Amino acid sequence: MKIARLLALGCVMAVALPAAHASAQRVSRLTGEQLGSLCTKPTGTGICDAYISGVADAGALDHLFERNAEKDTKDVAAFCIAPAAATADIRGKVVGWMKDHRDGLSRPAGEVVFTALHETYPCGGSK
Repeated sequence: MKIARLLALGCVMAVALPAAHASAQRVSRLTGEQLGSLCTKPTGTGICDAYISGVADAGALDHLFERNAEKDTKDVAAFCIAPAAATADIRGKVVGWMKDHRDGLSRPAGEVVFTALHETYPCGGSK
């Protein structure tokens, strides 16, 4: 939940602050819509898989860092993807989520993928 709250806070701050402050933290200019287009083309699946894997790795490693650095054993991961999950299956779930949430695809691709992973792979196995 800590990651989700930080992501939400970051989004609010990005909207509320002037453009000069928003550029202080680099966020890819690739939108969810652009990534979705790549992910559905046979020639783009490698790039799509790499992008999704990067977001998934960043989320998992951030969680490990938080638990280890702050000794916070109650810190909950933003999403829980089984180690054996196939990359193509993860891509399929993210693309499916994007198709169901077209209204938010103008947001940065990383935010879209993070949200898709969070909602598609909840911790505790409820989906």
